[in-house]
Amino acid sequence: MEDRFQFRIHSSFRDFSSEEWNGLVAPDSVFQEYEFLALLEETGCIGGRDWFPQILSIRNSGILVALLPAYIRKDSYGEFIFDFQWANAFHRAGIPYYPKLTAAVPFTPVSGNRILISPNLSKEESSYCIKLLLNEISKLGFESDMSSIHVLFCKGEESAEAKALGFVPRLSHQYHWINRGYSNFEEFLGNLVKDRRKTIRQERKKISAQNLKIQTLVGNDIQEKHAELYYQFYLDTHSKKWGQTYLNREFFHRIFDSFRHRLHLVLAEDGVGNPLGGSMNVYRGKYLFGRYWGAVQDIPFLHFECCYYQLIDFAIENKMERVEAGAQGEHKFLRGYEAVPMHSFHKIFHKEGSRVIYDYLEREIQMEQENIKAYNSASPLKALRGV
Repeated sequence: MEDRFQFRIHSSFRDFSSEEWNGLVAPDSVFQEYEFLALLEETGCIGGRDWFPQILSIRNSGILVALLPAYIRKDSYGEFIFDFQWANAFHRAGIPYYPKLTAAVPFTPVSGNRILISPNLSKEESSYCIKLLLNEISKLGFESDMSSIHVLFCKGEESAEAKALGFVPRLSHQYHWINRGYSNFEEFLGNLVKDRRKTIRQERKKISAQNLKIQTLVGNDIQEKHAELYYQFYLDTHSKKWGQTYLNREFFHRIFDSFRHRLHLVLAEDGVGNPLGGSMNVYRGKYLFGRYWGAVQDIPFLHFECCYYQLIDFAIENKMERVEAGAQGEHKFLRGYEAVPMHSFHKIFHKEGSRVIYDYLEREIQMEQENIKAYNSASPLKALRGV
């Protein structure tokens, strides 16, 4: 089998075509699609000062069959599985923590396959390619004097396979909305406990009473003018919450062209058509991912309407399985989103440093398992509470 598969490391997405790349992307891993990742590079959002691509590929007789997109990092911003304490501990000990290797979708805390495998491979061939990619990224990290390797927001089965090859798993959690076969929003509300059901109805009534025009835009309904509008929404949110923008104007304008078929916009306007706020989301098949939100006017509950309720409406109408709304989440949890495990795996090359971090990760996994169980046992969803 070794004779048939050719391994290579690439420093640019330009080495691939969208057709061959996207043939390896699973339906619920939309942010691994070529158009999104390549556009980050083309617009200078990655590769200029940080996030330098190191794309591991395997071909069989010239045909692309496996990928592991990774990046050389000089810091940990934009990853959302936080290791700043690890970096600080290394620094205090006089040990360099950067550069490191990270396999993740830049600036995008969503779950998905991090190792992309052709569906045409046999089970034996897939297993061989996964092991080859993980062994090669270990070799790359060690020989390039990286402190560590981090594969973030991966699938649980990927983490299990990596553990057998010397990587150490990490567990965190997010809040996702799961479609339990609801026929409409009211049926979903009927599955919540009374006080939360009442609160959500009141929030939606208060938005409705303001006579706003709230619409969902997909496909050809999305126009060129929306690109600049949503870029301004994005700038507004980051200036208020984080103070650092990862994406630039060119990225927004171009993604509204090349990725339009994946975009889902919620736009709120006043009575004369002036935009007030909205959310920019991404969908594929049965999966909807909330991404960016912003508003030019502070309107109570507009965020919940544009980022949660409208997405749930859309998911129910289109019989989608899941809505992911990114990092953080107490507000999501109180509105019927469930606590779900988020997986990652890591390899630390410094012997003493790895021992301390691995011990911590073992304790953290137990803590996170307890947290997820505790959150869901107190969920507004009757099914999780056992009501």
